[in-house]
Amino acid sequence: ESEGFGWRVCKTAFSYAAGLATIQRSAEADVVRLRKYEIPIKRVARNLCLDPALIAALISQESRVGLLLDNGWDQERQKYGLMQLNGQQHHPFGLWDSEEHINQCSTILVLAINEVRARHPTWTWDQQLR
Repeated sequence: ESEGFGWRVCKTAFSYAAGLATIQRSAEADVVRLRKYEIPIKRVARNLCLDPALIAALISQESRVGLLLDNGWDQERQKYGLMQLNGQQHHPFGLWDSEEHINQCSTILVLAINEVRARHPTWTWDQQLR
């Protein structure tokens, strides 16, 4: 059960409620490995006003919580870390599974979401996030 990642921390635009059930289902298989990162995920989420379930879901989706990685890299050695940062576009901070790295990737996510929100202010939160 992944309720540890399901609670919302901030009541801002980044508080993600719609589709939470889908996120939780996608992370179910990885929940044992996600437990190891619960504290850093929650800390990063709180600091960035993101829902921890969103970060957990991305970690699950991108790397199956590290299961698909070789020394932090994907098979093509292009993407790095739990959240699969593009190594050509960004210089990765910290070890592939560190809180520092989760924070870097989550910060990039927030900046990208803000960019979409600025360009499409009339879109729903779900549309902007997609």
